[in-house]
Parts: sequence; C-alpha cells; structure tokens
Amino acid sequence: MGAKFALAQAPGALAPADFRRFAPPVEALGALLGAAIAGLLLMAPLDLGWTGEGSVLQLDLMVLNMPRAAAAGAAFAVVSAALVVALGRRSAWIASFGSATVLLIDQLWNKDAATTGALTTVNYIDSIFSGILLGALAVAVFGKPVATGAYLIGTLSAILIGDQTSLPDSGKSNPLIEWASGATPPAWLILLTAIVLALGIAMQHPAPVAQDENTDLAIGPILSALVLVTATALSTEWFVRHSGTPAQIGVAVAITIAAAVVAALLLPGREGTLVLLAVAVANAGSAIVAVPRPDWSAPVPVLAVVLGLAAGRRWRSPWIALAATGGLAVFAALTAGPAHSSAVIPVLGVALTGLIIGFCFGAAVPRTAGSAVVAVAVLIVPCLVVALRGTSFGRIAYSPRWYRDPQGVTSSMPGWMALVITLGCAAGLYVLWRLRSPRREAARAARTPRIVPLRETTRKVLPQV
Repeated sequence: MGAKFALAQAPGALAPADFRRFAPPVEALGALLGAAIAGLLLMAPLDLGWTGEGSVLQLDLMVLNMPRAAAAGAAFAVVSAALVVALGRRSAWIASFGSATVLLIDQLWNKDAATTGALTTVNYIDSIFSGILLGALAVAVFGKPVATGAYLIGTLSAILIGDQTSLPDSGKSNPLIEWASGATPPAWLILLTAIVLALGIAMQHPAPVAQDENTDLAIGPILSALVLVTATALSTEWFVRHSGTPAQIGVAVAITIAAAVVAALLLPGREGTLVLLAVAVANAGSAIVAVPRPDWSAPVPVLAVVLGLAAGRRWRSPWIALAATGGLAVFAALTAGPAHSSAVIPVLGVALTGLIIGFCFGAAVPRTAGSAVVAVAVLIVPCLVVALRGTSFGRIAYSPRWYRDPQGVTSSMPGWMALVITLGCAAGLYVLWRLRSPRREAARAARTPRIVPLRETTRKVLPQV
C-alpha cells in the first residue's frame, strides 16, 4: 500500500510538509510588506504628484479629514485584531489578504480620484482597510520571532517615514526618494504583497487548540483603544481651534496623560507598559525638526528602527526607554531654533527617534497581539504635539498640506510639552507596576475561583480507553 501512495504522487511535486518548510520566510516577507504598505497608506496617503491635479477645495477637505481617517484606521486595527484572535490564526491571514486585495482594487479603481472629487472618500477607504491589515497581520505573525520582528520593522519604519515626510522642494529632490516618502505605494507593490499573503494562507495548517489558549473576544484592547483614540482625537481637535494658552495646554496635556494611564490599566497585567511608552515617544518624536534632510539619509529611519529593536530586546527596561524619550524631548526643545540651518540636526533627530521607538517596542513588547496593536494605534493617531504645530493655520497637521514644512516656523514649546507628557507617562508606569506587581497578581489569582472546563471534568470522570 505504501508503494501505491508513493506512485500516486506526481514526480517532482512537493509534499505538504516540504511546502511548509518555506513558511517562515514567506510569513516574514508577508509581515514586512503588509505592515509597510498599511503604515504608509495610513501616515502618508497623499501622492504629492497627482494631488495637484485636483481642486484646492478637494485637497483642503482631504487634509482636514486626515486626522479622523487615521483615527478610524487605528480603531479598526484594534477591533480586527481582537476579532481574528477569537477566530484563529488562519482567519488572520485570510483577513490580511482580503484587506490587501481591497487596497489594490481601490488604488486601481480610483486612479483619477483627484479629478473626480473623491480624495476624501479614497483616504477613508485606504485608512480603514490599512488598519484592518495591520491588526489582522499582527495576530497572524505574533509569537513567531522572525515574522514578528519583520512586522515591527515594517510598521514602525513606515510610520516613521510617513510622519517625517517633507514637502517637495520645487522638483530638486531625487525622484526615487520623493516616491518613497511622499507618494502612495504603487499598485505592483500592493499586488506583490497580496500574492505573498495568499501564499501565507496556503502554508497555514489546522492545529489543535491548546487547552490554555484563550480564543475569547478580547474586550480589554478594544476598550483601551477606544479611550486612547477618542481622547486623542477630541482633545487635539479642540486644542487646534483655540489659541493655545498655558491653561489650555495644561488641560490638553492632562487629558493625554490620563487617557494613557486608563488605557494601560485596561490591558491585562503589565501589558499597558508599551502603551505608555508609545504615548511618550509619539509626542517626543513629533516635536523634533525632521526636515530638510539630504537624500542619502533616506535609509536612516529603517536602520535606526532595526538597531533600536535589537537594543530593546537586549536591555528590556522600560525605564531606560522613558529616560531616552525624555532626552529626545529635550533635544527637540533645544534644537528648535538652529534646526533648519544645518542638515545635521534633522538627520540626528530622525535617527534618534527611530532608535528610541524601536527600543520602546523591543523592550516592552507585550505577550498578546491585541495589546501590541493598541500601542501601534497610538503612533497612528496625530498626537497633541502635531495639534500644537497646527494651531497657526487652524488644523491638525505640520503644514497646510499635512507634511513637515522645511521653511516652517519652529518653537521649543512642543519639545517641553513632550517632556511633561513623558514625565506623566513615567508616573503612570510607576502606578501600573505597583498595582500589577507579581505578588499582587498571584494573590488575585489565588482568590479567583477556577472554572474547570467540561472536557477536563469528563477526562476525570470517564474511564480512559
């Protein structure tokens, strides 16, 4: 009979076991490409080439709605992560592939969005499905070291590049550099991502659910993201419409810190640590002057994120991460004046930001994918520092066209405000670690009655055959 089955297989065909040995590199590539595509579409949705074809009103409406679209994408990222955790890893790959397919169709179908007046609608579609892609992909690869590292590199690098994109300098920039930082990802790259994600689905195999594996719907990350996204969106929109007096700045900072602490406490154990670090580093990173930068510095954000992740995995201390974030905020405040006069300061600021963001995620990466996606969502939603920079023209952005303006007026206030937020997050981290100490968690677990699953009771009662 064994000979029959051996002859039944086509010569040269790969057996399922041989096919799945390629799963780790395929999953890592899918995680890297999918996270990078989603991050760029969320953070840099404007193609600086074709948006000039549309009317000024359409472009203005799109820029005005970009913070809300980013908030919607962040919320969908967390909700999709919670849902696919309950459905299983294979469902996470299917959801990732479906989202990438929708993004590809949207890019092909709406090539003339600038001339048809659909810029805002296309932006919302891209943001929502990019958020679903980020959330589902996190669940698909979480727990696999290589794929998880690729996901974090793609996500953090794309967010950093999109956040620090400069306005075009009258066509003098390198076209390749301008495409990488200021244009939407091309259709062929999204198509390649969808193909790799489809291969990822094919390489998944049904595995028995472990007895201690929790497949219930995770409510904590959803509530945590709801608090953070809502508080950030509402407080920044309120702040940007006012003059920014010291009292108003104090209220906005207090709301930001309080929302971060509440969101961290809504997550299990000490997994809210990364959320507090993300809130601090998001504001400090937005406070630096990142432009203008020479073309040769384009790979700096990616390399800095990789080094930061490696350093964070080596020295897993959130207190070091917070100290570095506070130093970044001070650097932003002290270099706000001479930043535009020398290219060294923007390059150094971008490198330090990528290094510290990577260190934060490497040092405090949580055990569950949902908590990690909440921290990623913090980096997506425009923070209070971005609103402070946009008060002069009445919108949440670095410039009237969203991107950082190399000729924009700089101030040390964003850096000092980021330092206050970092100190508030440090106080929140102290409270979190005191309330969620291992001794307290063990005592709470001992007081909680354990519900014995039915299958475990059956094994004890029925005789084993």
